[in-house]
Amino acid sequence: MCGIVGIVDNRLDAHSAEMCTRAMADQLVHRGPDDQGHAAVAGRSIGMRRLSIIDLAGGQQPIANESSDIYVVCNGEIYNYVELREDLKSRGHRFSTGSDTEVIVHLYEEYGDNCLAHLRGMFGLAIMDLRGHGRVLIARDRLGKKPLFYSEYGDRFLFGSEMKSLLAAEPNLSEPNYAALGEFFQLGYIHQPGTIFRNIHRLPAGHYAVYEHSHLQIQRYWALNFEPDESLSDEQWCQRLDATLAESVKVRLRSDVPLGVFLSGGLDSSAIVAYASLAGLKPLNTFTIGFDVDEWDESEDAAIVARHYGTKHHLLRLSEADMRDSLEDTLLKIVFYCDEPFGDASALPTYHVSRLAKQHVTVALSGDGGDELFAGYSNYRGMLFAESYRKYVPYLIGRHLLPFGLRTTSRLLPGAWGYQGLRFSKVFRDSALPLAQAYRDKVSIWRSSELKELFTSDAAQVSLYLGEQFLPARLTEIMMRQDRDLVSRLTEMDLQSYMLDDILVKVDRMSMANSLEVRSPLLDHHVAELAAKMPTRMKIRGSRGKHVLRQVLRDKLPKRSIRKGKQGFAVPLRDWFRSSLSPMVNDYLGPGGYLPSELFSQKKVQQILREHRDGSADHARKIWLLLIFAAWHRLYQQGEFPTSGAYYSEAHA
Repeated sequence: MCGIVGIVDNRLDAHSAEMCTRAMADQLVHRGPDDQGHAAVAGRSIGMRRLSIIDLAGGQQPIANESSDIYVVCNGEIYNYVELREDLKSRGHRFSTGSDTEVIVHLYEEYGDNCLAHLRGMFGLAIMDLRGHGRVLIARDRLGKKPLFYSEYGDRFLFGSEMKSLLAAEPNLSEPNYAALGEFFQLGYIHQPGTIFRNIHRLPAGHYAVYEHSHLQIQRYWALNFEPDESLSDEQWCQRLDATLAESVKVRLRSDVPLGVFLSGGLDSSAIVAYASLAGLKPLNTFTIGFDVDEWDESEDAAIVARHYGTKHHLLRLSEADMRDSLEDTLLKIVFYCDEPFGDASALPTYHVSRLAKQHVTVALSGDGGDELFAGYSNYRGMLFAESYRKYVPYLIGRHLLPFGLRTTSRLLPGAWGYQGLRFSKVFRDSALPLAQAYRDKVSIWRSSELKELFTSDAAQVSLYLGEQFLPARLTEIMMRQDRDLVSRLTEMDLQSYMLDDILVKVDRMSMANSLEVRSPLLDHHVAELAAKMPTRMKIRGSRGKHVLRQVLRDKLPKRSIRKGKQGFAVPLRDWFRSSLSPMVNDYLGPGGYLPSELFSQKKVQQILREHRDGSADHARKIWLLLIFAAWHRLYQQGEFPTSGAYYSEAHA
């Protein structure tokens, strides 16, 4: 696991090119505290920071081929390197290290750009080919578990594992892309390939790019095929998934350093504990975050699984008092390590559980991917309901009359009954909308009409993205396809948006902030390809998702774990923002705070804060997005920007 960087600039001599990548890599100390390396010639250089996982003594990067005219750096892990190594040796290739990264350079010699099809793992990699005119290839793993950013700026091509490394080489890249704020405030993240910086882009997952002759060409090398296979029985699907998951976890136990498992108490992370234990991982360390608010706490569910498998269990309980003292510091770290506004509040517990795990292990396995691949989110069932609702209920009744009747009745009902009536009223009202619009409203934090009040009339760049159709064209195209069932379309959309640009970003940045590698067995591309072929009946039965996963695990987990519904890795911000954290919120969002007045209506911001404090509305998620943007503006636009080394030294003191 590493952080990688590189530059192509024909104006630089070899020494200057290397000095540039050294400055870039210095921003990534947290990703690679153990070592650094660089390879440079006139006009180009690649470099890295290393977190040693495999071949601790001999796996330094960059790694060259036998003739030292091809170099590779890689951030990530290649899980099938043992098998690839033996095959390449039989073809005459000579190895100088025992690392997984070295197979890449020899695969490139053997297969050229098609070497990527042979890799099984998570990676952001770069190959510097000095033969001929010299070319640089950069690539990202199939599902996007590891990040890679690039920029073509003037006559320079730059890339790196984080955007801050590019900013270190070219400060002018800090020009903001405020048009992306529409996406951020609606979703909490920015879709690939865009970023908050106008001239920095994400390399899309499953793609590679070649920079040659001052020209960049991007190509896709992998995509999921969502054509259901109806030829298998339920039992056969369960058998295939069981075997695939067992092998996926087993291959991820290859490591020369200690491993553990993130255990939330949900079905997915519990599954990883089960398969890791059955594969013989000893000792099996598990790590859990708990809260002092029962509504948000899953620690007892995690403890049940830990006791079932006799793990060495570690629990960190976060209280409101803990957050009162540390939230601002953690908020700034989240923004610093993400480089742009990132609005998933579960980054908070992810940062802390990574910090906890790093005290005991260097690698942790996680259960990410189960909800997307096996239809675990309530949105999947909600959208299926909406599809039927529109089919059988006329628009006028479904959109207006029925919701109005429920709202009116709810006012007469006591407590929770009245709340449920209002909730169903909203469900019916949204379900009557056209499919893409219904999806947008279900996943949006701020709606377009609200954002038009939040931003000032002068924020023309932002208003361009506040229309009804906020989804990128590629996602809209998936949603509107009529040749595929709805659940497979939603799965593909989530894998290309929410999973890719939210969940994986959160896990990568918060774990690497603590120099911890996280591996995701459920997101092995073999598991994903199998899940994409499964008919919807294997994923949703009645009112429950993940049917096939529950069937596979019924003899491996306690009954309570199998029956447990989706809770989510959430944070009790609602209550915290109304009490001890309110002063910090006012400091950041009030007059004289860090929200730029030319973009935001202070009147609307204060209305949101007032309604949340007096309990007339729950605006916790909206306030969190405002806080995140204010912190980003403070660090990246007002110049209060720390160095990676300063944060790293503090975190590991």
